[in-house]
Amino acid sequence: MEDWSGKFRYRARDRVRGPLFRVVLDHLEEFAMRLAWPQDCKPRPNPAIIERFRKYIECGLSRFGVVRYRCPKCGQDMFVAFSCKIRGLCPSCDAKRAAVTMANAVDRLLPEVGYRQWVLVVPKRLRFIMNLHGELAGEVAAILARCVELRLRHTAGEGSPAHIAFVQRFGGELNLHQHVHSVISEGVFFKEPGLFGPVLGFRPASPPMEEEIKALTEEIRRKVLHRFKKLGYLLPLDMDNMLAWPHSGFSLHAQVYVPPGDLEGLQRVLYYCGRPALSMQRVSYYANKNLVVYRTEPRGGESWSLSMEPLEFLRKWALLVPPPRKNLVRYYGALGPNSPLRELVVEEASKGTSRARLREKREAVCAKLRSWAACLARVFEVYPLVCPRCSTTMLPVALIMNDRELVRLLEHLNLPTEFPRTKPARSKPPEISDCGPPEDDGCQIDPKVDLYEGINPPGDDDLPA
Repeated sequence: MEDWSGKFRYRARDRVRGPLFRVVLDHLEEFAMRLAWPQDCKPRPNPAIIERFRKYIECGLSRFGVVRYRCPKCGQDMFVAFSCKIRGLCPSCDAKRAAVTMANAVDRLLPEVGYRQWVLVVPKRLRFIMNLHGELAGEVAAILARCVELRLRHTAGEGSPAHIAFVQRFGGELNLHQHVHSVISEGVFFKEPGLFGPVLGFRPASPPMEEEIKALTEEIRRKVLHRFKKLGYLLPLDMDNMLAWPHSGFSLHAQVYVPPGDLEGLQRVLYYCGRPALSMQRVSYYANKNLVVYRTEPRGGESWSLSMEPLEFLRKWALLVPPPRKNLVRYYGALGPNSPLRELVVEEASKGTSRARLREKREAVCAKLRSWAACLARVFEVYPLVCPRCSTTMLPVALIMNDRELVRLLEHLNLPTEFPRTKPARSKPPEISDCGPPEDDGCQIDPKVDLYEGINPPGDDDLPA
């Protein structure tokens, strides 16, 4: 991304040669056949995921349409392809979505105070129920929010913390693993009288001790189990059995703290909480060996590789896609939709942001921060819409969707003019073999607990509209 003058410039990604794109093209039709005629009892996604994979193939390809940017000073042109915006499937679009969420939180929602990351993990048995009923992830996030807020009020006084919760559906080993990451202010906000009306105040709280975290974990455990029982997803006998477990399976982590004024640290934590489920840099595809290798997330300075067939990789990848119409980012406490403190918190956060100090320019600046170019600039520190000749910001001038014009443009740019084609599946469906009940999952202290998969194909009501 560097030109002859030594300046960094934007260069579009070549996703056609990437391993994910080639895996989908080579094995999508075969994967669709396996979903229609399964050979085993492994958890499988809804067959509607095939249409999302087809939209993923179109992401970032100029053959499906481009936006033309032009420099108003020298006339230099640049053509940008459309994105698929498939949530949970496309790593590139998820990275942009994470950058937008991080930028909005840092620039508009979170004042300059200390923040702590809270991570809640539930036992395997409840993960199965949460994966089967998408609304339960929000219930668990809300219980975590209430318990932490009560703890902060007890130590800091009356008020509400600023709280952003992220529901993650994945683990570091490409496994389906629902848990909650929350970024919560280390203290509470409150209203206090000012010269021209109420103003925002803040009282810091003391850091949680190990005994407090254990007590909080037990409180969350009981409230989650009672909530699942009340909603009819857990029988009373099963709840009593789970309460009697010596190892509950619940885990609460609160060691990551961002001190006031550490803007870069807060950005890293927020982006980590909203990061894509799949890392393209960790995937390797060997077509001649019919093998996909995925390098896991390092733990304790060590990582290992998972080797699997492409169809198994597509199955694991598709399971990470969230159900439709279910929010993965939620706001609680002072940032809640009906909170009387939200307006004051947003105003205080905007005052501390250099890009939004002037009130009359705030909305225009926030719209610009959500753009494709601003997200790339935040992640890669390269602004793509700067003219390489005269360093002037390029402006959109045309939207090209006409097939004839696209072919003429791609031929002029020496780019492929053919649509990508998936390889055909086998001529006949595979034979269906008898499968017994799933194997025992083991106890809650199994070291491979994060590799657990527990999900059934959603019903017709869960299909996207």
